[in-house]
Amino acid sequence: MPTAPGDFALGQCDVHIWVLPLEHPDKTRRRELAHLAERQLLARYLDLDESALRFERGAFGKPRLAGEPLRFNLSHSGHWAMLAVSRALELGIDVQGPHRVAREPWFADRICTPRERAALGAAPGPSELLRLWTRKEAVIKARGDLSYVSAGEVDVLDDVVEGGWRCLDLDPPDPPENHHAALAVQGGGWSLVLRGRWP
Repeated sequence: MPTAPGDFALGQCDVHIWVLPLEHPDKTRRRELAHLAERQLLARYLDLDESALRFERGAFGKPRLAGEPLRFNLSHSGHWAMLAVSRALELGIDVQGPHRVAREPWFADRICTPRERAALGAAPGPSELLRLWTRKEAVIKARGDLSYVSAGEVDVLDDVVEGGWRCLDLDPPDPPENHHAALAVQGGGWSLVLRGRWP
C-alpha cells in the first residue's frame, strides 16, 4: 500500500485517480472488493478509521459521505475499478470493458446525439461506441443524474460539455485490453493526478 506522505495530500483544485485491480473470479466478490478499497482510500484521505465513514445518497442516488466535504466516485468493470477523489469538485468516473451490446445495430442510435452520430459516420465500431458511452456515463454520474437521464441526451463529442463540465479520456497504467475510462469534473482550473494502484 502507498505510504508516502504526499499520497493523500489533496489540494482544493486536485483530482486524484486510483486504479483498483480486482483479482477474483466471482463478480459479486469483485464488487465488494471495489467498495472495500473505496472505503480504505477515503478513510486515509480523511485520516479516519474506516468504521467512522457514513455513506448516504443525494437526491438522485449519487453516493456521498455524510458530514464530510470530500467528493468521490467509483466505477468498476470486470477485473478493473477506478476511484476519483477531490476535496470540493463534483466529479464522475466511468470504466467500461468490452460489451456485446456495443455490437448491436441499434446501439449507436440509442446512445448518440444527432451531432455525435454524424461525426461517427455510418458504421462506428464497438470500441468507438464504448468510448463514447464511457464519457457519457462519467458526465451523468458527475451531475448526479444516474438513471434519470438518457445517454442519448448528453453530447460528449467535445471535452467541454454543456453545463460547465469537462470530460477527459483517461489513460491509466496497464489497463486491461479494450477497456475505456473517462472522467468528468465540474469547471476548469483543476489538476489531475494518477495516484497508481491500490491493492
